[in-house]
Amino acid sequence: MRYPRFIPVLMCCLFSSVLIAQDDLDLSADPDSTQLSNLVDSSESWSLKDLRGRDFTVYWENDGTVPKVGNNSDRFYTNGVGFELSLDPQFTDSLKKLLAPPGSWDDPKFGLGIALKQRIYTGETIIDPNPPTTDHPYSGYLYFGFSFQRADKDKHDHFELDLGVVGERSQGEMIQRWIHHTFPDQDEPQGWGHQLANELAINFTYERTWKSRRGEILGAEFEMLPAVGFDLGNVSIKAKGQVTLRGGIHLPDDFGPASFLGHKDHTAHAAAWGKDKFSFYVYATLGVDAVAHNIFLDGNTFASSRSVDSEELVGQATVGVVTRYKKFYAGWSQTYQTENFESQPGGQSWGAIYFGCSFNLPN
Repeated sequence: MRYPRFIPVLMCCLFSSVLIAQDDLDLSADPDSTQLSNLVDSSESWSLKDLRGRDFTVYWENDGTVPKVGNNSDRFYTNGVGFELSLDPQFTDSLKKLLAPPGSWDDPKFGLGIALKQRIYTGETIIDPNPPTTDHPYSGYLYFGFSFQRADKDKHDHFELDLGVVGERSQGEMIQRWIHHTFPDQDEPQGWGHQLANELAINFTYERTWKSRRGEILGAEFEMLPAVGFDLGNVSIKAKGQVTLRGGIHLPDDFGPASFLGHKDHTAHAAAWGKDKFSFYVYATLGVDAVAHNIFLDGNTFASSRSVDSEELVGQATVGVVTRYKKFYAGWSQTYQTENFESQPGGQSWGAIYFGCSFNLPN
């Protein structure tokens, strides 16, 4: 970790979180702190039994096989796979007022998410049993993601806590070797003997997204979705910003396409796609990250491991399509990313696909 660049990024993250907190609930005007108690009605109760399923989504990202268009590479960020369940919490009215205070939020919606995901990172040439020390370190990352979201017609907040493990116990080596044994003409990965050490991983993510007014040209709908956020934890410390432009037929009433490395809108359900059975749109996203720490490049926090000099600013560009028919939806995208570390020979690209199904909600 480089402390000179860590400090300004951390200050930016903390400053933005304070602004959001002040925007949502200002108790300083009431010395007796009665505002908080007035938001909660003790006669109402809520439990985990009130949760209802909204969607189930499956993700797959890869830099050189089915999702990727073009060259067949196998390096750096090489694979990501995951499963995610979106839930309608059915909060009581008093909980809704507490979690999204009136005045700041207009008729808010809420969503919860539970995900199991794995990522795999390798060197530039996987057949090299002793990669150069200037190459991307090998590592896997296996984690559970727990998300809370709130949204109204103009804005959307995403809070996520990831708990998992980096290193051998993430089973990155096992999964990659199994895939390469299963499919013919695949090289045998040789560099896993130099992967990161085992380390418990805890990371928090926050992101706010806004939505522009929807426009229409020749029957096609268009809108813009800018977003800012940050990561804090021993896996990643960064501030980030992006903007998504999308256009199509029967745009859903949500806050953008699902993303394996980003998030899905858990506040939206089947009704958000309107009464039409079919929906289709294309989108493009441009983003930049100000990175203070990346465990997959900077190495382990508490143990000795391989590391490289990571870049402080990393840009990304993504293009994709999303479609839906009745309860079923799918998405495909291609992402190009600028260099992550100083000795990287060039940028990287990967492909992503996801598909899922929405559940019926009770009347």
